[in-house]
Amino acid sequence: MAIVGYADQFLELPPEGLKFIDWLNSGLTVAEARDRFEAAFNPFPDDEVQAVMDTFLESDFIAEVDGRAIAPRRAPLPAETEWIPRRWAQAIFSTPALLAWLAFCLPAVALWVATPALWPRRSDYFWTGYYFLVVLVGMLLWFVRMALHETAHWLAARAKGIAATVTWTQRVGFFPMSQTVMHNIWAVPRRARYLPLAAGMLNDVFWMSAALYALYLAHAGVWVIPAWVAGLLKFHLLTATMALAAQFWLFSKMDGYFLLSALLGQRNLQGDTYAWLKSRLKRRPFDPPASGMKFIYLYALVSLVWGGLFVGQFLLVDLPIKLQLLWVSLLKVAGGTAQSPLEFADGVAVITSQGIYWGLLLYAYLRDTLPNWRRGTL
Repeated sequence: MAIVGYADQFLELPPEGLKFIDWLNSGLTVAEARDRFEAAFNPFPDDEVQAVMDTFLESDFIAEVDGRAIAPRRAPLPAETEWIPRRWAQAIFSTPALLAWLAFCLPAVALWVATPALWPRRSDYFWTGYYFLVVLVGMLLWFVRMALHETAHWLAARAKGIAATVTWTQRVGFFPMSQTVMHNIWAVPRRARYLPLAAGMLNDVFWMSAALYALYLAHAGVWVIPAWVAGLLKFHLLTATMALAAQFWLFSKMDGYFLLSALLGQRNLQGDTYAWLKSRLKRRPFDPPASGMKFIYLYALVSLVWGGLFVGQFLLVDLPIKLQLLWVSLLKVAGGTAQSPLEFADGVAVITSQGIYWGLLLYAYLRDTLPNWRRGTL
């Protein structure tokens, strides 16, 4: 990795990033530099190109783009966390607070392991017969969990003195989601990186533990909660468990990937591994990183194992849920309004919403993939 910038404002770039800058400096347009990059390294989707150029522009490192002059900023933009006193963030993620988290979450995990009735089941997804309500509540929970997850990253970064920005991005299957970009995380000591990277998952486990306690007390007869509340809690546990597992899909570069990179002290694990695999497929020489091949082999092995778990989750949980949503909704529509106008409307709403959802995902996929097909860079 190389440091590019000034003493108080800089970017960390892998070798291929420096080559991209060299091509831009030589007078190539962004499109031409991207073509060179993809021919030499790996596909460079439109959204990633845009994100890189936005970062360059925000950092005030670009004089012109495709011949168009860029005016320098008069003052640097403050980090989004500067309005929060650092001592507040440090108190939230202090040692006593983390010990309290352990005291709260570890017993919940033990109860979960010892009580099979609390284990998430696919049937927990359908907590009501009105599936459009399931879809709406699922979307609402997703937004709330995502906001809390990113806030935890954000505050933990502030506690460690790391400049952070919350942005929108896309991941596996081109699903839109938010992420916290920690601009100078590799400039702080290694031990200071772990908490900001893990904070989102620590937050997720906390709220899952709270739901487990509520369900366990109801299961033990300590208190009585309405059936719909229990259904919502089980729905939350199922979807939160699926989301937590997704954090360890290393190929999607989510929290698990960055945490593993920090633990191993490797900044470009995925890029190095992909370059090695590409060299093997095309029978080209490969120049290993300074740390050697051991981390590449480890990353490839972990990715393969967790990739199998990803396929299993998709086939056994995600796909059956989507198929049931569609099939039952089709049956409701086929029954017509004579049987139940409310169920008919529910079926129409689910089919329409799912059609829009998958249509947008297909559009996003084709938007970013078709140009690579045409250039033959896939």
